[in-house]
Amino acid sequence: MTTIAKKVGGPATLLIATLASGYIIGRTTEAGGKKAFKAWVAALKNRNTPCATKGQLFRVVTDGEDSSGLKLRAGDEYRVLECDADAILIEVLNDPDNPYFVSGEFLTTISDFPAEDTGEVQTGD
Repeated sequence: MTTIAKKVGGPATLLIATLASGYIIGRTTEAGGKKAFKAWVAALKNRNTPCATKGQLFRVVTDGEDSSGLKLRAGDEYRVLECDADAILIEVLNDPDNPYFVSGEFLTTISDFPAEDTGEVQTGD
């Protein structure tokens, strides 16, 4: 400490420099912590956002097959069980191999699934 005090111009200058740097580091850490906390809370709220189409029945209007091999035919019906962003968990009625994960984009191309629904309730800006 003596060597450092001599380099900065004495013990009083060292004390002021230590206090100032401590304050700056503390405030920077606090600001970063607040920002991280707000981001975490926002992510938690988004995770708990209810699925707007959960429980609704939709009818397939054209035949289609998704990338995982699920084949749906015109006239089939499915129920939305859960959704997370574009991943939609569906139950195809009268299918013993339920449930299936499919993309919302796939469902909009073959059925009356709403195009604007990505699994989250939309809020106005």
